[in-house]
Amino acid sequence: MDNYVKLYNEEFGMDICSLKSLQERAINSIIKNDVICMLPTGYGKSLIYEILPIVCREKLKRDACVIVLEPLNVIIQQQMLKLGSKALTLSKNMCETWMKRLECGDCSYIFCHPENIIGEKNIYTILSKKAYSSKLVFIVVDEAHCVIQWGLEYRPIYREIKQLRSVLPHANILALTATLSLQGQKELQKYLLMRNTDVIATPPSKDNISLIVVPRPFITPVQKTYDYVFQPVFLELKKKGQDFPLTIIYCSGSMDWVGYGIEVAWKVLGDDMYAGEKKTENQRVVMYHSSIEKGDEVKKIIYTNLSTNPSESPLKIVIATIALGMGADLRHVSQVIHAGPPKSMEAYIQQTGRAGRDGTQATAVLFWNKSDIGRPDVTQAVKDYCRNCDNCRRSLIDSYFGFGSASSDKNVPICCDICDSNLKNDWLFTPPLNSLQIHAIRTAIQSFVKIQKIQISSMCVESLASNASYYVNAENILKEFKLSETIANALSSIISQLLEIQISK
Repeated sequence: MDNYVKLYNEEFGMDICSLKSLQERAINSIIKNDVICMLPTGYGKSLIYEILPIVCREKLKRDACVIVLEPLNVIIQQQMLKLGSKALTLSKNMCETWMKRLECGDCSYIFCHPENIIGEKNIYTILSKKAYSSKLVFIVVDEAHCVIQWGLEYRPIYREIKQLRSVLPHANILALTATLSLQGQKELQKYLLMRNTDVIATPPSKDNISLIVVPRPFITPVQKTYDYVFQPVFLELKKKGQDFPLTIIYCSGSMDWVGYGIEVAWKVLGDDMYAGEKKTENQRVVMYHSSIEKGDEVKKIIYTNLSTNPSESPLKIVIATIALGMGADLRHVSQVIHAGPPKSMEAYIQQTGRAGRDGTQATAVLFWNKSDIGRPDVTQAVKDYCRNCDNCRRSLIDSYFGFGSASSDKNVPICCDICDSNLKNDWLFTPPLNSLQIHAIRTAIQSFVKIQKIQISSMCVESLASNASYYVNAENILKEFKLSETIANALSSIISQLLEIQISK
């Protein structure tokens, strides 16, 4: 395979050293059979189909065309940039040049959404002609778990991908995903009419991601229970600035919590919300949801910052719904935080897998409370995972996906909070103060300021009271406000004493 890799690098300007064992196995298998590849995020699943035309040309002396069905525009755009003139995209409004290329088979890769090929009779007619019947054709269903998760309601067209079997009867199907349970594998084979299927899989929990689960207190009003997560994280960002690790905070259940998270970020960070000039591309914290998926300019800024080395990018935290991440190049993410549990174990693995894609050690932290796991849309497997206090989390995940408990014997450097309870320590936050407690701290600061006849704005007083735990450190007061060291130390002492009293209550 080394010669094929060398040709691939030359054709596309890449620098792949060699194929991984399961990539090589998948390539050899797809030439003969249908294949399900369940490999972790960041493993390099796309390379399997990218190199196929080269293998067919060099090994089998046959031209090949790979038809890739993708769920999102961002994935198609990335692949088109990588594969250049050898690829084209099917769309409802294809330009005349691309239509002619499609008709004469002048492409090695065709990318499309299922909606732009399934049921399109003119496309079916083209694919039935000699330009394609004389080639080896492969149908790739990327993010194949979408067939099961989306096929009933959200995008029912996914359940109709099987139509391509009659249009291209000799084509083999390659289904790529990071998350399929044993039952999911059976369902996928049924929905895609797969035959002689080779399942190539490895445990989905990535060894370089430490898994931590932390109970989140039940506090009223409900916003306070999210403050338990948001405030300490944003205060840490305020403290570390550019040194803060690139982090995604996923909010499940309601998009409202994404918006609320941004509100808290503005409140905690103030001017520190920006790294430099106050403009959108310099924001340290942004939100991402389904509406932004349609807003090209904002989306472009976010993805550009996410794919830039963290030392050169202002972006440090993305507060997101499930809309963020599928198939995107998020190689620099170091932390994934779930402010509440996702709906399923499949979603959990997909989302935690955004971290550590560069191979470095990363962290996944899931916060939950009884109200969260009382939601009817949260699966029993997720509820059990949250409540678990005894069994290795990695072993539980791998068992769910059909790998038994043997995976827990792997030599994982930093496993989970069950294997090492100390991993939780940095994530056991102090519950946020309620309005009465904040009022007490505010009143004490105002009295001190009045007695000492200190010139300080009401906005500064409010900031000191609202973010009291941050200003326990006098250095933070000195950094934020133009006060003397004596005054800063005094304010820090007042806040510290009051916090001890308030928390003890």
